[in-house]
Amino acid sequence: MIVYRSTNIECFPDPAFAVNSTCRIRAVNWNKAVAQMDCDLITPLANTSVQLELFKKSDNNRYHPFLVNVTVNMCDVISKRNFMPYGTIFWKIIKEHTNVNHSCPIRPGHLIARNLYIDESFLPRFPLGFYKISIKLLETYMDHPKRSVGIIKYYFQVKQMVKAKKKGQD
Repeated sequence: MIVYRSTNIECFPDPAFAVNSTCRIRAVNWNKAVAQMDCDLITPLANTSVQLELFKKSDNNRYHPFLVNVTVNMCDVISKRNFMPYGTIFWKIIKEHTNVNHSCPIRPGHLIARNLYIDESFLPRFPLGFYKISIKLLETYMDHPKRSVGIIKYYFQVKQMVKAKKKGQD
């Protein structure tokens, strides 16, 4: 059986939108690690898009683009006006683990994500290896170009599930 194990997370918020951000990974067992994220949103987000980019680590230890580079208006996905597959998958993964559980606008306040992980049932089977998802949050105002709210870099490993040994076995 294949598992998607979180290995690292990095958060880079724009101080004009969010402050006091923390991102960390907490190991649960050999097969699962979960992300914990916090930030204080200081500017409302009314028209938020997410640019998702997937990278795979190659033999020379560098991440190269892999299959996905898409921008999705998350306000449309949350309110079910857009059913773009990548946006829907992203929303299914995060909605159970975050307090952003309503349609736009997202009001200022404390935003959290607890015990966030990639559920294998939401994604197709990737080749074994190390991956990075770059998540760029973008805000569009009426007559202004898109502005970056922040970037989250989420690293994970696709690997075979580690089976626990039973007591008495060597």
